[in-house]
Amino acid sequence: MVTGRILPAVAFSILFGNLFYAWQAHRLARLSGRDDVTAIPFGINTPTIFAYISLIMLPVYERTHDANLAWHMGIFASLVSGIVQSASAFCIDWLRRTTPLAALLCPLAGLALAFLCLGFIFGIFQTPAVALLPAVILLATYGSRMRLPWRIPSGLVAMVVGGILVMLLRVFHLYHLPPQPPLLPPGIYLPRPVNLYRIIVTGEGWRYASIFLPLSLLDTIVSLQILESVKLAGDDYPTKPSLLVNGLATLVGAALGSAFPTTLYIGHNAHKANGARIGYSILGGVASAALCLTGLVPAVLRFIPLEVVAFVVVWFGLAMVAQAFQEVPATHTVAIALGIVPMLAQWVTQIVDLAIRKSGADWMSVAPRFGGELAIYGMIALGQGALLVSMIWAAALVWIIERRFLQASAWMLVAAALSCFGLIHAYQLSPQGIENRLGWWVAPEFTLSYLAAAIFLLACYAYARNTPTAFVN
Repeated sequence: MVTGRILPAVAFSILFGNLFYAWQAHRLARLSGRDDVTAIPFGINTPTIFAYISLIMLPVYERTHDANLAWHMGIFASLVSGIVQSASAFCIDWLRRTTPLAALLCPLAGLALAFLCLGFIFGIFQTPAVALLPAVILLATYGSRMRLPWRIPSGLVAMVVGGILVMLLRVFHLYHLPPQPPLLPPGIYLPRPVNLYRIIVTGEGWRYASIFLPLSLLDTIVSLQILESVKLAGDDYPTKPSLLVNGLATLVGAALGSAFPTTLYIGHNAHKANGARIGYSILGGVASAALCLTGLVPAVLRFIPLEVVAFVVVWFGLAMVAQAFQEVPATHTVAIALGIVPMLAQWVTQIVDLAIRKSGADWMSVAPRFGGELAIYGMIALGQGALLVSMIWAAALVWIIERRFLQASAWMLVAAALSCFGLIHAYQLSPQGIENRLGWWVAPEFTLSYLAAAIFLLACYAYARNTPTAFVN
């Protein structure tokens, strides 16, 4: 399924986008008469891959053991994401201007830390014989921004070193990595359209709206910010077509079977500093398409396991976390720290869920045994709709720090509404595990508590207006 259906669709979306951004850069170079124009980096949205797999597709499969349904739910989420991204190209700037930067950055930072960094770091230290040295190679070159002789990519060096280590371990019968994906016969695997109507009318995908809707908005806002950084680097691309093609690439991929949205990448400045111009975008798209359309990905993983290059993903995740703390005012960093917690809660909940399933037990029998040693029900509730919870609490805390209690109260009202309909905090335990609980008045204790919090913040607003000496400077 992955090699024959998903990867070919991914290849088409990546190639489509990269060719457009290369053409866009060529046009800018021709109109401006410059030879230093660099195309916008573009590809599959790495954090969203892990969010969709871990938070949508895996829970569906665990509940139904239907791989096709899990795949279709990923396609549904990607399709809606593409629609949101395309529509947002015309209006997203309003949300960017009215929402605190900390609230926009910390959900993605939490997602990166929990789902990009931790699992891969654990994998590196589980297989140190083949993964630790390549990780240090990548850390040394990325961290120091070292340019290797003849501009050899550091990722290629790590892959070669890892491949040599794997070969030596196999020769001496010391190879203990998990089994790699089975090989398919070589050939051309072309994308095929899927029945989007059938996927849409099932309605199952809307159970995960609290995951893919905020991710879609956040991804578009991040893309907008990337365009701003590209402009500062000297390459001024028009906003609407740049964002619109990103959404269209996601839609094209979903129509062909891709379960993962595309996005603009950070790193334009680094590419520009390393001499990349227009051709790298074309080469990247063509190379990705060649790997995905020929079924070579499993073959590559057989010789160079994912753990060898895992630190590439780890570094990307750490950079996202660091950016969240660097881009906001120093007084707002505490809001970033608070906003990361819901994503960690969701990740830990999945780890506990894995342990429970591997032991042959179920949540309904195990959860009460935690008692006071672990507030398991609170951890589950905090992780339900974690992206929205992260955004809400970070935004509210920023406005509180800025002594703008009216705006903070508004965010608490938003939380009350979302919890009332079950988009955050609401869940139920069943023999199949943790299930989303959408409806009306499904989490009344949270709804009423958020309403009380909004009223308190309104009282703070009124008190602050009438008491000039209310604050300690």
